[in-house]
Amino acid sequence: MPTPEPLSAVLSAGHPHTRPLASFVDWTREVLAPHGFAPGNALALLGVCRDELMFATSSAVSSVWGPAFDVSSLAGMVFLGRSGMSAAAHHAPGVDGRRRYVVIVLPHIGVTEDGSVGMVLRDGQDHASTACGALVGLHAQLVSGTVPDGVDHDDLEMSLLRADVRAALGDASVPDLPGLTDVARRCATDEIVRLAEGLVRDADADVAVISGVVVHHHDEDRVWVTEAWVTLRSDGVRIPLGIDV
Repeated sequence: MPTPEPLSAVLSAGHPHTRPLASFVDWTREVLAPHGFAPGNALALLGVCRDELMFATSSAVSSVWGPAFDVSSLAGMVFLGRSGMSAAAHHAPGVDGRRRYVVIVLPHIGVTEDGSVGMVLRDGQDHASTACGALVGLHAQLVSGTVPDGVDHDDLEMSLLRADVRAALGDASVPDLPGLTDVARRCATDEIVRLAEGLVRDADADVAVISGVVVHHHDEDRVWVTEAWVTLRSDGVRIPLGIDV
């Protein structure tokens, strides 16, 4: 699978390499159809941020794939664990004797009309606010070297987000906000794939994975697709899906 442009380059270039939200969900249906996925025979597992800005994304996905099993947390991370995935594993239709899962992971980032990254002007507000707020906050902590350790049960998802992202970064330098957003995307995608592998390894099930970032431009939401593949459990081979815009 070819390496896509970094998110920072995509944002600086404007709309190239991104799809409008409606076009994105139509693309998921079109690209998965040749592999036997269709609305009505698959269950969507959707991981997005809790931010109300992502309601449009959830609604668009459901308009094509039906109501999705929600695996969402702050920053689009995946923390549902074995029990959550076990529940999802029993919800896929299986109308033709096979179970199919469409896994969609989409953290988000805002870009204002003046090009400020990590900010968005929400409806009814006079001033731009952060998006993704959790990642903007974590980025500030990483840059200042003030990242709290341990798990705070009054701030559980943020604690887990910090731990996963720090582990993924290792000794690497702190990336810019678009780079950090992509790190979170990779963490979330790796986690949902790991959980899905354990649950359907021995089942007659097919899994599609689509991973990217929702970009809130001042005029519309667009989706940058970074990774997309299908694994047919009959042979276990990962088949890349074309992501070129």
